[in-house]
Amino acid sequence: MAKIRGLRWLMIGLIMLGSILNYLTRSSLAVAAPTLLHDLHITERQYSWILGAFQGTLMLQPVCGYVLDVLGLRFGFALFALVWSVVNMAHALAGSWQGFAFLRGLMGFSEGSANPAGMKATAEWFPAQERGLAGGLFNIGASLGSMLAPPLVAWAILAYNWRVAFVITGALGLVWVSLWLLFYR
Repeated sequence: MAKIRGLRWLMIGLIMLGSILNYLTRSSLAVAAPTLLHDLHITERQYSWILGAFQGTLMLQPVCGYVLDVLGLRFGFALFALVWSVVNMAHALAGSWQGFAFLRGLMGFSEGSANPAGMKATAEWFPAQERGLAGGLFNIGASLGSMLAPPLVAWAILAYNWRVAFVITGALGLVWVSLWLLFYR
């Protein structure tokens, strides 16, 4: 088999893209909140429960890391990304704050896999002297995803509605899962 030059940098780029989409879907609710809270008559207090459900399950990152260790990074991260993408799309079907809280809880758990996956990939692909740079690159995804959410989600809301915004951002995650399974070896 021919050696592909710079392959580990392509892999960390793929991880970074996954992180971008992780934070894009995670930030979609914050951007869509004013519209959907108004449409569904969700109070600020109820919205705080929705956010709490996400943050509470996001702290289960060690469980995600364990699952990645057991299933392997390729399959495990694909599974988590598939879940967070589908759950994000399912936000379009939510009609109550309880429905959103349930979905955000599922999303928090599945999205909690991004950092353990990035750290694991960095450790697997990079020698110790390059892990700081590689880790920094994959972590750029958090900022980029958060930056891309406002214009993309706002555009989708203005062009369509808040429900379509969740479908679009979730669908992008499904595309990434396909790329991940195709290229991550």
